[in-house]
Amino acid sequence: MFRNQTKFLVISQIKHRQYCTSLPASAKMAKAIVSDLVQIFRSSVSAVQPDKLIKNTIKYDGTTDQLTIAGDTYNLLNKNVYLVGAGKAVQKMAREVEYLLGDKIKHGIISIPAGSKSDIVINKYLRYSEGAKNNLPDKCAEATAIKIKKLASSLTANDLLLVLISGGGSALMPLPKEPITLDEKTDLVKKLANAGADIVELNTVRKRLSELKGGQLAIRAQPADVVTLILSDIVGDPLDLIASGPTVENTDNPGTAIDIIKKFSLFDQLPLSVKTVLNESNELVEFPRSKVKNHIIGSNTISIREAMTEAEKLGYMPIDLSNQVAGNIIDVAKGYVKLAEVFCEVIAGTLHKAEFKATIESLNIPGISTEFIDNDEVMSCLKSKDVCLVLGGEITVEVKGSGKGGRNQQLSLEFSDILHTVKEKFRDFDVYLLSAGTDGIDGPTDAAGAIGYLDLVSDSKDENIDVNDHLDNSDSYNFYKKFREGDLHVITGHTNTNVMDIHLLVIKRKK
Repeated sequence: MFRNQTKFLVISQIKHRQYCTSLPASAKMAKAIVSDLVQIFRSSVSAVQPDKLIKNTIKYDGTTDQLTIAGDTYNLLNKNVYLVGAGKAVQKMAREVEYLLGDKIKHGIISIPAGSKSDIVINKYLRYSEGAKNNLPDKCAEATAIKIKKLASSLTANDLLLVLISGGGSALMPLPKEPITLDEKTDLVKKLANAGADIVELNTVRKRLSELKGGQLAIRAQPADVVTLILSDIVGDPLDLIASGPTVENTDNPGTAIDIIKKFSLFDQLPLSVKTVLNESNELVEFPRSKVKNHIIGSNTISIREAMTEAEKLGYMPIDLSNQVAGNIIDVAKGYVKLAEVFCEVIAGTLHKAEFKATIESLNIPGISTEFIDNDEVMSCLKSKDVCLVLGGEITVEVKGSGKGGRNQQLSLEFSDILHTVKEKFRDFDVYLLSAGTDGIDGPTDAAGAIGYLDLVSDSKDENIDVNDHLDNSDSYNFYKKFREGDLHVITGHTNTNVMDIHLLVIKRKK
């Protein structure tokens, strides 16, 4: 049966060819490194395409009407199946469910990002609705959320509600508690994000103000069985925070959301409607634990594993360091520069094993592993092979100006700027960093991320572009758009998946 091919692969290949032809002739090695980085990233995203993950999770036997989901079996002989979903990856998840179940799905509503809709019709009772342009809640997404609420509230004990969730689900299923308006809720979340609130803090607040998040969708679906399939886009895969946990019991203290808002000095600016809801006591509705199951079917771990495989194919010594990177961009950039420095010292034979381990542990990069240091084969390969460090997670950026950018582009630019200040330590090496979002969207831009490197600051001066001007104005997008005519931008378009960000740090000996 026909399947839509993911557009980002083609777009990436086009960009890949541009990378290999646009860099200066004197930087032959740079061409190869950039080409490798793009190829490794592309492979990491391909590994978490939702249709593959659904195929691995759901099996349906039409002769017996038995549906198996993550090992659990449901008899559909006397059950109706309903499908709802929200997120950047759910269109392809839903398409695959359609292929598997066909007209067993009685009705469905899928909320997907603006600009990603397909015209393919498989099940005439299933509706795909676009919204949340630039990953911001809007009236279109809110209208879809109202329909999802209505569908869930109509279900009976003879129904099975299959819920599909991925990153971006919070913006694509927005339904504020009355009397809060969508603009009021969106304004608060935007202010929190710009102030540096991380995804845990943002979604904790969202849950408190929502009609569907924080387990409310599952509660409204009772007495139906509810099964949710999730692609994780949050460090540590916390079920209650991915898309703000619409089918996960909310155990937050009611005062936590207020504490977060006060932490960023925004409480006094809140409209009366938001303060009213925040100060209300939670309704004592028992969460239907026995009727609800949540399964994570894809995460950053899978992307990292595939990136490792591809890097090895390309001749690198790949090292998986962490899938839990979080924190402020400046701190992460400094940590990555120091990481590159200590690896170069080990490769050059000037840093011994014990010091190596202690230094890496001191960097405070969340989730970082030093197990590879005890592997004699890995340590031996460091002496003979170029290195590709693979990390994943999601960092935060404090917006300082009126520029345009995203956390991945900003990280690559910050990394390059800091690296430039200590470039004498890397005289015998080329150092490159690719930072990109697996969803293909970095902030309110058409870029997934960007590539930074050791001599970027010097090279940008040759083009009369000031890195610091762009950093101070949070304008990383426009820097990369101008610098080398955009060749170091990672442009993929919507990838139809989302498992946080991938960071690839390549350390290569100069010839």
